[in-house]
Amino acid sequence: MDLSNLVEKAARSVVAVVTRQVDVFTGDVGFGTAFAVGRGFFATAFHVVASADEVVLVTPEGDKAPGRVAAGDPDYDMALIYAELQTPPLPMGSALRLRVGQGVVAIGFPLALLDKPTATFGIVSAVGRTLRAGERVFEFLIQTDAAINPGNSGGPLINMSGEAVGINSAIIAGAQGLGFAVPIDFARVMLEMVQKYGRYTRPALGIYVTALNKALASLYGFPIDRGLLVAEVLPGSPADEIGIQRGDVIMKVDGKPVTNVFELRLYVAEAVVNRRRPRFQVWRTGRILEL
Repeated sequence: MDLSNLVEKAARSVVAVVTRQVDVFTGDVGFGTAFAVGRGFFATAFHVVASADEVVLVTPEGDKAPGRVAAGDPDYDMALIYAELQTPPLPMGSALRLRVGQGVVAIGFPLALLDKPTATFGIVSAVGRTLRAGERVFEFLIQTDAAINPGNSGGPLINMSGEAVGINSAIIAGAQGLGFAVPIDFARVMLEMVQKYGRYTRPALGIYVTALNKALASLYGFPIDRGLLVAEVLPGSPADEIGIQRGDVIMKVDGKPVTNVFELRLYVAEAVVNRRRPRFQVWRTGRILEL
């Protein structure tokens, strides 16, 4: 399988990230990767720029420009950098359409080698993985066996159509063939928020849910086995105000079925971006409600 044309085209959107932490004792320099997602905007992993005082983006041709962190979300490990670089944006796909076994390519600048971006090929090993890193828990990650080396963080994970489906985020030291990427869908929402409103805010409903399956449905005697079972509603939260109750099963958001927390968060965020109040289809003790 020859992926050279695919990689060559996608690599035009990929830049190296050089960060510097201003410290009179160390002045640490860090390296990572980013890729263009809109005019002047580059997506990367949040941890690449988290402690940076200065950010510079460098193209494979040697063009460089100072970068400004326009938005960041440490819980999703993603960030947007704005820089005056004429770099073609990479088309964005969706993690919702990924299937296990599908081919993917990770592109980035590993080990601070700033010559040209490298590419590693693999498959989607799993979708919807949860990974604990310190006190943070990252959900709905894309797991791949495409090698993600230090410096690759923040680079794109692309599908065979050349679309970015994830932001390369983490590796597990000592493990073989375990790399993780953040779904690109959240980065798309972040970009739209910044472009429309000048800032990013992650919406929150104020509920705790668990995915409903056949085992849970049988245990509770539910006639449905798909959706999100509401375990708790925080008093005074948006969910409380619109009438969502503990024991409800959220079936759809704006007419789209939800089967996991990722879909719920994404559909609510998309509604907020477009200044719409999301509509929830809820099953409650034998009735279907629209909230």
